[in-house]
Amino acid sequence: MKLSILDPVQIPQGQASGGALRASVALAQAAERLGYHRYWVVEHHAVPFEANPAPEVFAAALAGATSRIRIGVGGVLLNHYSPYKAAEAVRTLNALFPGRIDVGIGRATAGITADTALKRLRDVATPDDHGAQVEEFIGWLGSDLPKSSPFHGIAIMPDEPAGPLPFILAATEASAIRAARLGLPLACSAFHVPENAPGAMAAYNSHFQPSSHAAGVDRPTILLAIRAIVGETQEEAERLAMPMRAAFKLRRQDNIMLERLPSPDEAIEMMGGLLPADDADWPAYVIGTPQRVKAIIDRMAAQTGATEIMVQDFIHDADLRLHQYEMLANVFDI
Repeated sequence: MKLSILDPVQIPQGQASGGALRASVALAQAAERLGYHRYWVVEHHAVPFEANPAPEVFAAALAGATSRIRIGVGGVLLNHYSPYKAAEAVRTLNALFPGRIDVGIGRATAGITADTALKRLRDVATPDDHGAQVEEFIGWLGSDLPKSSPFHGIAIMPDEPAGPLPFILAATEASAIRAARLGLPLACSAFHVPENAPGAMAAYNSHFQPSSHAAGVDRPTILLAIRAIVGETQEEAERLAMPMRAAFKLRRQDNIMLERLPSPDEAIEMMGGLLPADDADWPAYVIGTPQRVKAIIDRMAAQTGATEIMVQDFIHDADLRLHQYEMLANVFDI
């Protein structure tokens, strides 16, 4: 089993964004020493307790501070950008760090105000043309836009190999099928709508076609992303998971965006007590001792055939974050 990390670059209590970025660089270096396969950073906007608005910039710092681990722009939210400009950024990374850069292609909203701020033309409705955007973006990555494209006559660094390796970010069967038909790797989220994950991965495998694009792949390639909190004991893990559970409950159910990630004690008070780990087959949060977390991941992998798990955490303390990934590395013997 390959293990990887999806870093939300949360800001530890008492620190500023610069401290969070430096802590993530240190974590990426530790992950490389521990044997992790990839280290991705997400793209989020207007989240006060995260320092990750420009992952394509931060990826350069991460790749420069490491030597082997694959570094990923773990989300280019293509609905906000020109595919050409987004491809220029990641093609530059690919030229600087050949064979080590990944890019996840997604779409998401950041709220009305942030979405408007990201637009060049604020009074014009954004069309729902994600499929066309994805195909154009992949064409730029491999310098193989079709002759029918109005941009066929130009390319981005055509003297460099195709890349970086593009993944489709998917939480539904529809997105997984898009990845399959384009012959692209799939990064399947098992934390947005966990029960969708098995069906999405099955649909990807059954619809996969080898890519006609230079930046694609010729066989199904899947990583499964989960949110996990690991503790020395079950009680410790459940306590450490409370900031994450509080932040997402308030954000998604109550439309409240916290200004900072709470401590475990603050989160327990917000939620009216300590919440036990979910025993569902596909929990939104995988919480427990190293052995319990491994058993759940092994079950997910056996059900879907996944051979790579990407873990996202929301732990309030940098030392505790590192300890989590040390425990996971040890229990999986990577």
